[in-house]
Amino acid sequence: MIKGSCLCQKVKFTISGTPNSLSYCHCSRCRKSSGIHAAYLIGDIQDFTLESGAEDILHYSPEAPWKSVRSFCRHCGTSIGGLEANSPIYVISASALDTDPGIQPIAHIYAASKPDWYEIKDDLKQFSEDYRADESG
Repeated sequence: MIKGSCLCQKVKFTISGTPNSLSYCHCSRCRKSSGIHAAYLIGDIQDFTLESGAEDILHYSPEAPWKSVRSFCRHCGTSIGGLEANSPIYVISASALDTDPGIQPIAHIYAASKPDWYEIKDDLKQFSEDYRADESG
């Protein structure tokens, strides 16, 4: 069981099962919301349970061309990830995890959007966009 929460502990969640992936995202939106990059855990929605704090989560739904919803605690601002209604997957910010997810990062996505002054120094695969859309990386 993977456990997670926000900084003020109002939002708590659990994840059962093994997540599908953990990756670093370098898109401009992730950089603005979390720093140099964000790490996201992705898995099947039936494995995700929001234990408390549904009323404490705000959702930012950007206009086109962006599609991903950003979810965060209304009190402390902790990024929860992208909790979209009726989605078959969960997208959870690894920064909100309280326990080890049991998997290691597999890739850097949107690496083409990273700032010029930041150098990726690990051996993970790099994709110019999302690895699900960009198989050329």
